Amino acid sequence: MKHWTDIALPIPEWLNTWGAGVPQTFPEINQRMAIVIDLARINLKYGGGPFGAAVFNRRTGELIAPGVNWVVPGKSSLLHAEVMALALAEQALGDYELASHGSFELVTSVEPCCQCLGVLMWAGVTSLVCGAYSEDAQAIGFNEGPRSPNWQQELVQRGISVTREVMRFQAVDVLQSYMGKIYNCHLQIQDPIK
Repeated sequence: MKHWTDIALPIPEWLNTWGAGVPQTFPEINQRMAIVIDLARINLKYGGGPFGAAVFNRRTGELIAPGVNWVVPGKSSLLHAEVMALALAEQALGDYELASHGSFELVTSVEPCCQCLGVLMWAGVTSLVCGAYSEDAQAIGFNEGPRSPNWQQELVQRGISVTREVMRFQAVDVLQSYMGKIYNCHLQIQDPIK
């Protein structure tokens, strides 16, 4: 039997140098979304997907951790922008539950897919801010997976506020400029065998 080791997920090298000239506090929601959209746009130049995300302290606007879609270069379906941002925020705070350290907001350039929706529910964020709709990602070929039609209300019931359409047109512009690989587009919902 194979000997398993720790799971190591790569992040793009440029992400560690990106924040050098960037302010660390973003008090306004549009400032936060602009940073996230900028992350998605830069990520395209390095072969990543057209999605960006970041975790911010809701009270202070401090950037806790950025994230980008690194699925194809990183060779892992886990490396969605939201998952990366949440994992790096947990790493920065030294805890798997962000809520025990304050009130945190996940800002994402596109509404979360089914994977990211599940992760954000358990991470301890109290707010979700989205740019483009899932339908905008689907329009260029991405399969966002099954989500409840009431996903927003379900998050609110869990204490997570949801804000949509923040700088949507700018986020859609990044999606539409994507020329890379569309992964998981072949997955279709099958009729059950009768």
